[in-house]
Amino acid sequence: MKRRVSTQVLIALSMVPLLAACTNDKDPAAVESIKKVEKFNVSGLPIVNEKISLTASILKAAHHGDFNDMEMVKRLEKLTNVHIKWDQIPAESIKERNNLMFASHELPDIFFAGLNSIEVVQYGSQGLLVPLNDLIDKYAPNIKKFLNENPNVKKAATTPDGKIYALPWVYNQPYFEYRNSFFLNQEWLKKLNLKAPTTTEELYTVLKAFKEKDPNGNGKADEIPLGMIYSNLNNSHHVLYGAFGVLEPTGSKLAVVDGKVRYEPVQPAYKEAITYFHRLYQEGLIDLEAFTQDQKKYNAKIANKDVALYGSFTSFNGGETGSNERLAQYIPIEPVAGPSGDRFWRRQDNRMQLNYFSISSSNKHPEISMRLADAMNEGELKYELHRGPFGTHLTKSADGKITEVAPPASESQAVFKGKVAPLNFIPLLFSSKEALNVVESAANDARNVAYETIYKDNIVPEKNTYPSTVYSTLEEADKLKVLDLDIDSYVSEMEVKWIVRGGIDEEWDNYIKEINSMGLKDKLKIHQGIYDRYMKN
Repeated sequence: MKRRVSTQVLIALSMVPLLAACTNDKDPAAVESIKKVEKFNVSGLPIVNEKISLTASILKAAHHGDFNDMEMVKRLEKLTNVHIKWDQIPAESIKERNNLMFASHELPDIFFAGLNSIEVVQYGSQGLLVPLNDLIDKYAPNIKKFLNENPNVKKAATTPDGKIYALPWVYNQPYFEYRNSFFLNQEWLKKLNLKAPTTTEELYTVLKAFKEKDPNGNGKADEIPLGMIYSNLNNSHHVLYGAFGVLEPTGSKLAVVDGKVRYEPVQPAYKEAITYFHRLYQEGLIDLEAFTQDQKKYNAKIANKDVALYGSFTSFNGGETGSNERLAQYIPIEPVAGPSGDRFWRRQDNRMQLNYFSISSSNKHPEISMRLADAMNEGELKYELHRGPFGTHLTKSADGKITEVAPPASESQAVFKGKVAPLNFIPLLFSSKEALNVVESAANDARNVAYETIYKDNIVPEKNTYPSTVYSTLEEADKLKVLDLDIDSYVSEMEVKWIVRGGIDEEWDNYIKEINSMGLKDKLKIHQGIYDRYMKN
Protein backbone atom coordinates (compact mmCIF):
# COMPACT_ATOMS: atom_id res chain seq x y z
CA MET A 1 0.00 0.00 0.00
CA LYS A 2 1.32 3.42 -0.94
CA ARG A 3 1.99 5.88 1.82
CA ARG A 4 0.18 9.22 1.75
CA VAL A 5 2.68 12.09 1.90
CA SER A 6 1.49 15.05 3.92
CA THR A 7 1.79 18.64 2.75
CA GLN A 8 4.07 19.38 5.72
CA VAL A 9 6.49 16.64 4.71
CA LEU A 10 6.54 17.80 1.08
CA ILE A 11 7.36 21.32 2.22
CA ALA A 12 10.08 20.01 4.47
CA LEU A 13 11.58 17.93 1.69
CA SER A 14 11.61 20.88 -0.68
CA MET A 15 13.66 22.81 1.86
CA VAL A 16 16.38 20.17 2.29
CA PRO A 17 18.91 21.71 -0.16
CA LEU A 18 18.53 25.13 1.44
CA LEU A 19 18.70 23.80 4.98
CA ALA A 20 21.64 21.57 4.15
CA ALA A 21 23.55 24.53 2.78
CA CYS A 22 22.92 26.30 6.05
CA THR A 23 24.53 23.41 7.89
CA ASN A 24 27.88 24.49 6.49
CA ASP A 25 27.26 27.86 8.14
CA LYS A 26 26.72 26.07 11.47
CA ASP A 27 23.06 27.14 11.76
CA PRO A 28 21.75 25.09 14.74
CA ALA A 29 18.14 25.37 13.59
CA ALA A 30 19.07 24.09 10.14
CA VAL A 31 20.94 21.14 11.64
CA GLU A 32 17.94 20.21 13.75
CA SER A 33 15.59 20.50 10.76
CA ILE A 34 17.77 18.19 8.70
CA LYS A 35 17.89 15.68 11.52
CA LYS A 36 14.11 15.56 11.54
CA VAL A 37 13.76 15.27 7.77
CA GLU A 38 16.41 12.58 7.39
CA LYS A 39 15.69 10.90 10.72
CA PHE A 40 19.33 11.35 11.61
CA ASN A 41 20.52 9.49 14.70
CA VAL A 42 23.11 11.31 16.79
CA SER A 43 24.32 7.99 18.20
CA GLY A 44 23.95 4.29 17.47
CA LEU A 45 23.38 2.58 14.14
CA PRO A 46 22.04 3.10 11.58
CA ILE A 47 23.22 6.68 11.20
CA VAL A 48 20.03 7.55 9.31
CA ASN A 49 16.79 5.62 9.28
CA GLU A 50 16.27 6.17 5.57
CA LYS A 51 19.15 5.46 3.19
CA ILE A 52 21.08 8.43 1.83
CA SER A 53 23.91 8.67 -0.71
CA LEU A 54 27.21 10.50 -0.42
CA THR A 55 29.90 10.89 -3.08
CA ALA A 56 33.53 10.16 -2.25
CA SER A 57 36.87 10.12 -4.03
CA ILE A 58 39.53 7.64 -2.99
CA LEU A 59 42.98 6.64 -4.13
CA LYS A 60 42.75 3.17 -5.66
CA ALA A 61 45.81 0.93 -5.37
CA ALA A 62 46.70 -1.79 -7.85
CA HIS A 63 45.73 -4.45 -5.29
CA HIS A 64 42.26 -2.98 -4.72
CA GLY A 65 39.16 -4.49 -6.24
CA ASP A 66 36.15 -2.36 -7.18
CA PHE A 67 35.02 -0.51 -4.04
CA ASN A 68 31.41 -0.98 -5.09
CA ASP A 69 31.83 -4.76 -4.91
CA MET A 70 33.76 -4.97 -1.64
CA GLU A 71 32.02 -7.07 0.97
CA MET A 72 33.05 -4.76 3.81
CA VAL A 73 31.84 -1.65 1.98
CA LYS A 74 28.46 -3.33 1.49
CA ARG A 75 28.43 -4.30 5.16
CA LEU A 76 29.22 -0.72 6.18
CA GLU A 77 26.32 0.55 4.08
CA LYS A 78 23.93 -1.97 5.63
CA LEU A 79 24.99 -0.96 9.15
CA THR A 80 24.85 2.79 8.57
CA ASN A 81 22.26 3.27 5.83
CA VAL A 82 24.81 5.48 4.07
CA HIS A 83 25.55 4.57 0.45
CA ILE A 84 28.81 5.81 -1.05
CA LYS A 85 29.13 6.65 -4.73
CA TRP A 86 32.84 6.04 -5.30
CA ASP A 87 35.20 7.94 -7.57
CA GLN A 88 38.14 5.53 -7.62
CA ILE A 89 41.30 7.30 -8.81
CA PRO A 90 44.60 5.53 -9.62
CA ALA A 91 47.80 7.02 -8.20
CA GLU A 92 49.08 8.25 -11.55
CA SER A 93 45.95 10.40 -12.03
CA ILE A 94 45.29 11.63 -8.50
CA LYS A 95 47.14 14.96 -8.67
CA GLU A 96 45.55 16.02 -11.94
CA ARG A 97 42.07 14.94 -10.81
CA ASN A 98 42.35 16.80 -7.51
CA ASN A 99 43.45 19.96 -9.29
CA LEU A 100 40.51 19.69 -11.67
CA MET A 101 37.95 19.08 -8.94
CA PHE A 102 39.04 22.04 -6.85
CA ALA A 103 39.48 24.38 -9.83
CA SER A 104 35.94 23.62 -11.02
CA HIS A 105 34.48 23.45 -7.50
CA GLU A 106 32.88 20.15 -8.51
CA LEU A 107 33.78 18.39 -5.30
CA PRO A 108 32.79 15.03 -3.86
CA ASP A 109 31.19 15.08 -0.43
CA ILE A 110 34.16 13.23 1.07
CA PHE A 111 37.83 12.82 0.25
CA PHE A 112 39.37 9.62 1.58
CA ALA A 113 43.05 8.84 0.77
CA GLY A 114 44.29 11.04 -2.08
CA LEU A 115 44.90 14.57 -0.82
CA ASN A 116 48.36 15.74 0.20
CA SER A 117 49.21 18.10 3.06
CA ILE A 118 49.63 21.19 0.89
CA GLU A 119 46.20 20.61 -0.67
CA VAL A 120 44.62 20.15 2.75
CA VAL A 121 46.05 23.43 4.06
CA GLN A 122 45.33 25.33 0.85
CA TYR A 123 41.76 24.22 0.34
CA GLY A 124 40.99 24.24 4.03
CA SER A 125 42.07 27.88 4.29
CA GLN A 126 39.95 28.68 1.22
CA GLY A 127 36.86 27.14 2.78
CA LEU A 128 36.64 24.26 0.31
CA LEU A 129 37.31 21.74 3.07
CA VAL A 130 35.27 21.87 6.27
CA PRO A 131 36.97 22.16 9.69
CA LEU A 132 36.34 18.91 11.55
CA ASN A 133 37.01 20.00 15.14
CA ASP A 134 33.39 20.68 16.17
CA LEU A 135 32.06 17.75 14.15
CA ILE A 136 34.45 15.40 15.92
CA ASP A 137 33.42 16.80 19.27
CA LYS A 138 29.69 16.38 18.58
CA TYR A 139 29.39 13.32 16.35
CA ALA A 140 32.51 11.16 16.62
CA PRO A 141 32.97 9.67 20.10
CA ASN A 142 35.37 6.95 18.91
CA ILE A 143 37.59 9.44 17.09
CA LYS A 144 37.35 12.01 19.88
CA LYS A 145 38.43 9.44 22.45
CA PHE A 146 41.35 8.31 20.32
CA LEU A 147 42.60 11.87 19.76
CA ASN A 148 42.29 12.69 23.45
CA GLU A 149 44.26 9.58 24.38
CA ASN A 150 46.86 10.22 21.66
CA PRO A 151 47.67 13.95 21.79
CA ASN A 152 50.57 13.54 19.35
CA VAL A 153 48.11 12.36 16.71
CA LYS A 154 45.85 15.33 17.36
CA LYS A 155 48.87 17.65 17.18
CA ALA A 156 50.01 16.18 13.88
CA ALA A 157 46.50 16.44 12.38
CA THR A 158 46.19 20.13 13.31
CA THR A 159 47.08 22.67 10.62
CA PRO A 160 48.85 25.99 11.34
CA ASP A 161 45.52 27.80 11.75
CA GLY A 162 44.60 25.48 14.63
CA LYS A 163 41.98 23.50 12.69
CA ILE A 164 41.72 19.87 11.64
CA TYR A 165 40.73 19.53 7.98
CA ALA A 166 41.71 15.88 7.56
CA LEU A 167 41.75 12.78 9.73
CA PRO A 168 44.84 10.57 9.63
CA TRP A 169 45.28 6.82 9.40
CA VAL A 170 46.99 5.38 12.48
CA TYR A 171 48.28 1.88 13.17
CA ASN A 172 50.31 2.11 16.34
CA GLN A 173 52.39 -1.01 15.78
CA PRO A 174 55.80 -0.46 17.43
CA TYR A 175 57.83 -1.98 14.61
CA PHE A 176 56.44 0.66 12.25
CA GLU A 177 59.01 3.00 13.83
CA TYR A 178 61.64 1.81 11.38
CA ARG A 179 61.64 0.92 7.74
CA ASN A 180 64.30 -1.62 6.78
CA SER A 181 66.41 -4.44 8.13
CA PHE A 182 69.88 -5.30 6.86
CA PHE A 183 69.97 -8.91 5.66
CA LEU A 184 73.19 -10.92 5.40
CA ASN A 185 73.63 -14.30 3.74
CA GLN A 186 74.19 -16.65 6.70
CA GLU A 187 74.99 -19.62 4.46
CA TRP A 188 77.85 -17.68 2.90
CA LEU A 189 79.11 -16.69 6.34
CA LYS A 190 79.07 -20.30 7.44
CA LYS A 191 80.80 -21.59 4.32
CA LEU A 192 83.60 -19.02 4.64
CA ASN A 193 83.83 -19.49 8.43
CA LEU A 194 83.03 -15.83 9.06
CA LYS A 195 81.13 -14.14 11.86
CA ALA A 196 78.46 -11.50 11.35
CA PRO A 197 80.21 -8.11 11.23
CA THR A 198 79.86 -5.68 14.13
CA THR A 199 81.74 -2.71 12.65
CA THR A 200 81.97 -1.03 9.26
CA GLU A 201 85.49 -2.39 8.82
CA GLU A 202 84.34 -5.92 9.60
CA LEU A 203 81.50 -5.44 7.12
CA TYR A 204 84.05 -4.42 4.48
CA THR A 205 86.07 -7.58 5.21
CA VAL A 206 82.97 -9.80 4.94
CA LEU A 207 81.83 -8.19 1.68
CA LYS A 208 85.32 -8.58 0.22
CA ALA A 209 85.32 -12.29 1.12
CA PHE A 210 81.90 -12.67 -0.49
CA LYS A 211 83.29 -11.25 -3.71
CA GLU A 212 86.54 -13.18 -3.88
CA LYS A 213 85.91 -16.64 -2.36
CA ASP A 214 83.00 -18.07 -4.38
CA PRO A 215 80.62 -18.59 -1.44
CA ASN A 216 77.72 -19.71 -3.68
CA GLY A 217 79.98 -22.49 -4.94
CA ASN A 218 79.21 -22.37 -8.65
CA GLY A 219 82.77 -21.66 -9.74
CA LYS A 220 81.82 -18.25 -11.18
CA ALA A 221 82.73 -14.79 -9.96
CA ASP A 222 79.07 -13.78 -10.01
CA GLU A 223 78.61 -12.90 -6.34
CA ILE A 224 77.39 -9.36 -5.60
CA PRO A 225 78.35 -8.58 -1.99
CA LEU A 226 75.88 -5.72 -1.42
CA GLY A 227 72.67 -5.57 -3.47
CA MET A 228 71.18 -2.11 -3.90
CA ILE A 229 68.82 0.20 -5.76
CA TYR A 230 69.82 3.78 -5.01
CA SER A 231 66.44 5.31 -5.79
CA ASN A 232 64.37 2.78 -3.83
CA LEU A 233 64.26 3.46 -0.11
CA ASN A 234 63.50 -0.19 0.67
CA ASN A 235 66.62 -1.45 -1.05
CA SER A 236 69.11 1.40 -0.78
CA HIS A 237 72.27 1.61 1.31
CA HIS A 238 71.15 4.61 3.33
CA VAL A 239 70.38 2.74 6.55
CA LEU A 240 74.13 2.20 6.97
CA TYR A 241 74.85 5.96 7.14
CA GLY A 242 73.91 5.83 10.80
CA ALA A 243 77.17 4.02 11.55
CA PHE A 244 78.91 7.32 10.79
CA GLY A 245 76.56 9.43 12.90
CA VAL A 246 74.20 10.56 10.13
CA LEU A 247 70.70 10.80 11.64
CA GLU A 248 68.63 11.16 8.43
CA PRO A 249 70.40 10.46 5.13
CA THR A 250 67.30 10.43 2.93
CA GLY A 251 63.73 11.76 2.90
CA SER A 252 63.86 15.29 4.29
CA LYS A 253 67.54 14.81 5.22
CA LEU A 254 66.75 16.91 8.29
CA ALA A 255 67.61 16.08 11.89
CA VAL A 256 67.09 17.85 15.20
CA VAL A 257 69.89 18.27 17.74
CA ASP A 258 69.22 20.16 20.99
CA GLY A 259 66.05 21.58 19.47
CA LYS A 260 67.82 22.96 16.40
CA VAL A 261 67.04 21.69 12.90
CA ARG A 262 70.08 20.76 10.85
CA TYR A 263 70.71 19.46 7.33
CA GLU A 264 72.62 16.18 7.37
CA PRO A 265 74.28 16.38 3.91
CA VAL A 266 76.52 19.24 5.08
CA GLN A 267 77.72 17.45 8.22
CA PRO A 268 81.23 15.88 8.37
CA ALA A 269 79.60 12.53 9.21
CA TYR A 270 77.87 12.54 5.81
CA LYS A 271 81.19 13.07 4.06
CA GLU A 272 82.72 10.19 6.00
CA ALA A 273 79.86 7.86 5.04
CA ILE A 274 80.16 8.66 1.33
CA THR A 275 83.92 8.09 1.47
CA TYR A 276 83.25 4.61 2.87
CA PHE A 277 80.67 3.75 0.20
CA HIS A 278 82.98 4.95 -2.57
CA ARG A 279 85.55 2.50 -1.26
CA LEU A 280 82.99 -0.32 -1.46
CA TYR A 281 81.84 0.66 -4.95
CA GLN A 282 85.37 1.13 -6.27
CA GLU A 283 86.27 -2.42 -5.20
CA GLY A 284 83.13 -3.92 -6.71
CA LEU A 285 81.50 -4.71 -3.37
CA ILE A 286 78.31 -2.80 -4.24
CA ASP A 287 76.19 -3.87 -7.21
CA LEU A 288 77.64 -1.92 -10.11
CA GLU A 289 74.14 -1.47 -11.51
CA ALA A 290 72.86 0.01 -8.22
CA PHE A 291 72.27 3.44 -9.75
CA THR A 292 70.65 2.29 -13.00
CA GLN A 293 68.69 -0.93 -12.46
CA ASP A 294 64.94 -1.07 -11.87
CA GLN A 295 63.03 -3.15 -9.35
CA LYS A 296 62.34 -5.95 -11.81
CA LYS A 297 66.02 -6.49 -12.55
CA TYR A 298 66.95 -6.24 -8.87
CA ASN A 299 64.32 -8.80 -7.88
CA ALA A 300 65.47 -11.15 -10.64
CA LYS A 301 68.98 -11.11 -9.21
CA ILE A 302 67.94 -11.62 -5.62
CA ALA A 303 65.54 -14.43 -6.53
CA ASN A 304 67.94 -16.09 -9.01
CA LYS A 305 66.72 -19.69 -9.31
CA ASP A 306 70.08 -21.48 -9.38
CA VAL A 307 72.21 -19.92 -6.64
CA ALA A 308 72.12 -16.82 -4.48
CA LEU A 309 73.86 -13.83 -6.05
CA TYR A 310 73.51 -11.23 -3.29
CA GLY A 311 75.49 -11.44 -0.09
CA SER A 312 73.53 -8.68 1.64
CA PHE A 313 70.71 -6.23 1.04
CA THR A 314 68.25 -3.99 2.86
CA SER A 315 64.52 -4.68 2.79
CA PHE A 316 61.26 -4.10 4.62
CA ASN A 317 60.79 -7.82 5.25
CA GLY A 318 62.83 -9.70 2.64
CA GLY A 319 59.92 -10.25 0.28
CA GLU A 320 62.07 -9.44 -2.76
CA THR A 321 63.70 -12.87 -2.44
CA GLY A 322 60.55 -14.38 -3.92
CA SER A 323 60.46 -17.50 -1.74
CA ASN A 324 60.76 -18.57 1.88
CA GLU A 325 63.51 -20.97 0.86
CA ARG A 326 65.71 -18.19 -0.51
CA LEU A 327 64.83 -15.83 2.33
CA ALA A 328 65.91 -18.50 4.85
CA GLN A 329 69.49 -18.03 3.61
CA TYR A 330 69.52 -14.52 5.09
CA ILE A 331 69.37 -13.14 8.62
CA PRO A 332 68.93 -9.54 9.75
CA ILE A 333 72.03 -8.37 11.61
CA GLU A 334 72.60 -5.72 14.26
CA PRO A 335 73.62 -2.22 13.19
CA VAL A 336 77.36 -2.07 12.65
CA ALA A 337 79.42 0.52 14.50
CA GLY A 338 81.32 3.17 12.60
CA PRO A 339 84.72 4.74 13.32
CA SER A 340 83.35 6.75 16.26
CA GLY A 341 81.25 3.91 17.63
CA ASP A 342 77.91 5.19 16.30
CA ARG A 343 75.24 2.54 15.61
CA PHE A 344 72.28 4.72 14.68
CA TRP A 345 69.55 2.96 12.70
CA ARG A 346 67.36 5.10 10.49
CA ARG A 347 63.92 5.96 11.88
CA GLN A 348 61.01 6.03 9.48
CA ASP A 349 57.88 6.23 11.57
CA ASN A 350 54.95 4.87 9.57
CA ARG A 351 52.56 4.50 12.50
CA MET A 352 50.63 7.54 11.29
CA GLN A 353 49.81 8.91 7.84
CA LEU A 354 48.00 12.21 7.31
CA ASN A 355 45.02 13.08 5.09
CA TYR A 356 42.68 10.08 4.99
CA PHE A 357 39.30 11.78 5.45
CA SER A 358 38.12 15.30 4.61
CA ILE A 359 34.66 16.78 4.16
CA SER A 360 34.19 19.21 1.29
CA SER A 361 32.19 22.43 1.34
CA SER A 362 29.80 20.83 -1.18
CA ASN A 363 28.75 18.26 1.40
CA LYS A 364 25.16 18.87 2.54
CA HIS A 365 25.49 16.27 5.30
CA PRO A 366 28.71 16.90 7.23
CA GLU A 367 27.33 15.48 10.47
CA ILE A 368 26.32 12.24 8.73
CA SER A 369 29.74 12.07 7.06
CA MET A 370 31.51 12.47 10.37
CA ARG A 371 29.35 9.80 11.93
CA LEU A 372 30.31 7.53 9.02
CA ALA A 373 34.02 8.01 9.73
CA ASP A 374 33.36 7.30 13.38
CA ALA A 375 31.38 4.15 12.55
CA MET A 376 34.41 2.88 10.61
CA ASN A 377 36.24 2.90 13.95
CA GLU A 378 33.60 0.95 15.83
CA GLY A 379 34.85 -2.14 17.69
CA GLU A 380 35.91 -5.07 15.53
CA LEU A 381 34.49 -3.50 12.38
CA LYS A 382 37.70 -1.52 11.94
CA TYR A 383 39.73 -4.76 11.80
CA GLU A 384 37.46 -6.04 9.03
CA LEU A 385 37.66 -2.81 7.06
CA HIS A 386 41.43 -3.00 7.37
CA ARG A 387 42.04 -6.70 6.66
CA GLY A 388 38.80 -8.32 5.48
CA PRO A 389 35.84 -10.01 7.16
CA PHE A 390 35.92 -12.58 9.93
CA GLY A 391 35.44 -16.09 8.63
CA THR A 392 37.06 -15.68 5.24
CA HIS A 393 39.97 -13.34 6.03
CA LEU A 394 40.20 -13.18 9.81
CA THR A 395 39.75 -15.57 12.70
CA LYS A 396 39.50 -14.86 16.42
CA SER A 397 40.74 -17.20 19.14
CA ALA A 398 39.20 -17.74 22.54
CA ASP A 399 41.56 -15.19 24.09
CA GLY A 400 40.41 -12.53 21.60
CA LYS A 401 43.53 -12.57 19.43
CA ILE A 402 42.88 -11.89 15.73
CA THR A 403 44.72 -13.80 12.99
CA GLU A 404 44.77 -13.29 9.22
CA VAL A 405 43.72 -16.21 7.03
CA ALA A 406 46.37 -17.16 4.47
CA PRO A 407 45.47 -16.20 0.89
CA PRO A 408 45.00 -18.74 -1.90
CA ALA A 409 48.27 -19.86 -3.48
CA SER A 410 47.34 -18.01 -6.66
CA GLU A 411 47.26 -14.49 -5.18
CA SER A 412 49.08 -12.22 -2.77
CA GLN A 413 47.83 -11.25 0.68
CA ALA A 414 47.35 -7.66 -0.52
CA VAL A 415 45.11 -8.68 -3.44
CA PHE A 416 43.26 -11.21 -1.26
CA LYS A 417 42.34 -8.46 1.21
CA GLY A 418 42.00 -5.66 -1.36
CA LYS A 419 39.10 -7.41 -3.09
CA VAL A 420 36.90 -7.19 -0.02
CA ALA A 421 38.09 -4.24 2.09
CA PRO A 422 39.40 -0.66 1.69
CA LEU A 423 42.48 -1.55 3.77
CA ASN A 424 44.51 1.43 5.00
CA PHE A 425 42.91 3.95 2.64
CA ILE A 426 40.26 5.21 5.08
CA PRO A 427 40.65 6.93 8.48
CA LEU A 428 41.11 3.85 10.70
CA LEU A 429 42.67 4.57 14.09
CA PHE A 430 44.32 1.62 15.86
CA SER A 431 45.83 2.08 19.30
CA SER A 432 48.94 0.12 20.27
CA LYS A 433 46.76 -2.31 22.22
CA GLU A 434 44.53 -2.89 19.19
CA ALA A 435 47.47 -3.30 16.81
CA LEU A 436 49.19 -5.77 19.12
CA ASN A 437 45.96 -7.79 19.35
CA VAL A 438 46.61 -9.02 15.79
CA VAL A 439 48.71 -12.14 15.38
CA GLU A 440 51.04 -11.15 12.58
CA SER A 441 51.92 -13.18 9.50
CA ALA A 442 55.19 -15.10 9.59
CA ALA A 443 57.01 -12.36 7.65
CA ASN A 444 55.69 -9.55 9.83
CA ASP A 445 56.23 -11.53 13.00
CA ALA A 446 59.86 -12.00 11.99
CA ARG A 447 60.05 -8.27 11.40
CA ASN A 448 58.60 -7.62 14.85
CA VAL A 449 61.20 -9.91 16.40
CA ALA A 450 63.94 -8.08 14.48
CA TYR A 451 62.64 -4.77 15.81
CA GLU A 452 62.51 -5.94 19.42
CA THR A 453 65.80 -7.84 19.52
CA ILE A 454 68.03 -6.10 16.96
CA TYR A 455 67.02 -2.56 16.00
CA LYS A 456 64.85 -1.05 18.72
CA ASP A 457 67.65 0.27 20.93
CA ASN A 458 69.56 1.81 18.03
CA ILE A 459 66.76 3.57 16.15
CA VAL A 460 67.38 7.32 15.94
CA PRO A 461 65.54 8.86 18.93
CA GLU A 462 62.31 10.68 18.17
CA LYS A 463 63.72 13.86 19.73
CA ASN A 464 66.39 13.90 17.00
CA THR A 465 63.90 13.35 14.18
CA TYR A 466 62.29 16.10 12.15
CA PRO A 467 58.59 15.16 12.08
CA SER A 468 57.35 13.65 8.83
CA THR A 469 53.71 14.29 9.73
CA VAL A 470 53.61 18.06 9.96
CA TYR A 471 51.69 20.75 8.11
CA SER A 472 53.32 23.90 6.78
CA THR A 473 51.64 27.16 5.83
CA LEU A 474 51.09 27.88 2.16
CA GLU A 475 53.79 30.55 2.24
CA GLU A 476 56.27 28.11 3.80
CA ALA A 477 55.35 25.37 1.33
CA ASP A 478 55.73 27.73 -1.63
CA LYS A 479 59.23 28.77 -0.58
CA LEU A 480 60.34 25.24 0.31
CA LYS A 481 59.09 23.89 -3.01
CA VAL A 482 61.94 25.77 -4.70
CA LEU A 483 64.57 25.50 -1.98
CA ASP A 484 64.09 21.79 -1.32
CA LEU A 485 64.01 20.86 -4.99
CA ASP A 486 67.19 22.75 -5.86
CA ILE A 487 69.21 21.75 -2.82
CA ASP A 488 68.10 18.11 -2.54
CA SER A 489 68.58 17.51 -6.28
CA TYR A 490 72.11 18.87 -6.12
CA VAL A 491 72.92 16.81 -3.03
CA SER A 492 71.68 13.58 -4.66
CA GLU A 493 73.62 14.33 -7.84
CA MET A 494 76.84 14.82 -5.89
CA GLU A 495 76.24 11.78 -3.68
CA VAL A 496 75.99 9.50 -6.71
CA LYS A 497 79.00 11.12 -8.35
CA TRP A 498 81.18 10.74 -5.27
CA ILE A 499 80.20 7.13 -4.58
CA VAL A 500 80.86 6.11 -8.19
CA ARG A 501 83.83 8.34 -9.12
CA GLY A 502 85.20 9.68 -5.85
CA GLY A 503 86.57 13.20 -5.39
CA ILE A 504 84.68 14.20 -2.24
CA ASP A 505 87.79 15.45 -0.40
CA GLU A 506 88.76 17.80 -3.22
CA GLU A 507 85.23 19.05 -3.89
CA TRP A 508 83.71 19.20 -0.41
CA ASP A 509 84.40 22.89 0.32
CA ASN A 510 82.95 24.03 -3.01
CA TYR A 511 79.97 21.72 -2.44
CA ILE A 512 79.23 23.43 0.89
CA LYS A 513 79.54 26.86 -0.71
CA GLU A 514 77.16 25.85 -3.50
CA ILE A 515 74.51 24.59 -1.07
CA ASN A 516 74.78 27.77 0.98
CA SER A 517 74.39 29.87 -2.17
CA MET A 518 71.21 27.92 -3.00
CA GLY A 519 69.59 29.17 0.21
CA LEU A 520 70.36 26.59 2.90
CA LYS A 521 70.08 29.26 5.60
CA ASP A 522 66.57 30.20 4.43
CA LYS A 523 65.57 26.55 4.14
CA LEU A 524 66.65 25.79 7.70
CA LYS A 525 64.97 28.92 9.05
CA ILE A 526 61.63 27.86 7.54
CA HIS A 527 61.94 24.29 8.79
CA GLN A 528 62.92 25.55 12.24
CA GLY A 529 59.76 27.67 12.33
CA ILE A 530 57.62 24.69 11.30
CA TYR A 531 59.29 22.48 13.91
CA ASP A 532 58.91 25.05 16.71
CA ARG A 533 55.23 25.55 15.91
CA TYR A 534 54.66 21.80 15.80
CA MET A 535 56.28 21.32 19.21
CA LYS A 536 54.12 24.06 20.75
CA ASN A 537 50.79 22.62 19.52
